Amino acid sequence: MKLSIRIGLLFVIILLPILFILFFNLFGENHHRLFIFQPIDSVATEQGYKVTKAYTVPSFQLTSEEGKPFSSESLKGKIFIVNFIFTRCEAQCKDMSNQLIRVQEAFKDRKDVSIVSITVDPEYDTASVLKEYAQAHQAIPGKWLFLTGEKEYIYNLGQTGFFVSTMEEKDQPLSFLHSEKFILVDQKGWIRGFYDGTDQKEVDRLITEIKVLEDIDKNGN
Repeated sequence: MKLSIRIGLLFVIILLPILFILFFNLFGENHHRLFIFQPIDSVATEQGYKVTKAYTVPSFQLTSEEGKPFSSESLKGKIFIVNFIFTRCEAQCKDMSNQLIRVQEAFKDRKDVSIVSITVDPEYDTASVLKEYAQAHQAIPGKWLFLTGEKEYIYNLGQTGFFVSTMEEKDQPLSFLHSEKFILVDQKGWIRGFYDGTDQKEVDRLITEIKVLEDIDKNGN
C-alpha cells in the first residue's frame, strides 16, 4: 500500500471520532436527567414518564446575618443550594464554604440562584458572627445567605426537612454533627440532588446540574 494511502487512512481513523464528538456536542440533544427526591406522581409521555408531584421542602423562618427575619417564601421560584455549617468548625466547614465561593462565582449574575448556609451552632453563631463569616468568604449580600435561629428548630429542619444530619454531641463540648452535603432545590421546591460539599468533582457536578435546571421545565424531568 502506498505511503500516501496509509497516511490518508490513518488521518481518517484519528479524525472521525473527533468529528463525531464535535458534532454531538454542537448539535446533539442534551439528555442530562436530574435526580428527583421522593417522586409522588407522574404522567406518561413519549419520552417515558414525567414526574408531576414530588416531595417539597418545607417553608421555614430564621434570622439572617443582617439580624432581620428571613422567610423561605423569598426563595419561591428560585433554584437554591442549602448546607449546614458552624463558624467554629475549622476543617469540614471551611472546605464547604470555599467550594460555595466557586458556586457563587459561577452564578453571581443569576438572580434566580441563591445559596443558603444555616448554622448548627446558633448559640454562638449570632447574626453578627455570621455576618463577619460571610464577609470573610466574600459572600454577596442577598445572594449567599447565612441563617441562625433556635437550635431545635434548625436541627429538626435539617433532619426532617432536608434529610441530613444536624445535631449536637452532648458529651463533647463544641462538637456538632452535621452533614457535608449540599442540597440542590429547584424552582418547585423539589430536592434535585445531594452533593459532597468537600469534593471538588461533586461540586463541579452541582454547578453543571444547576445549569441544566433551567431547561427542565422545557424538556421534561
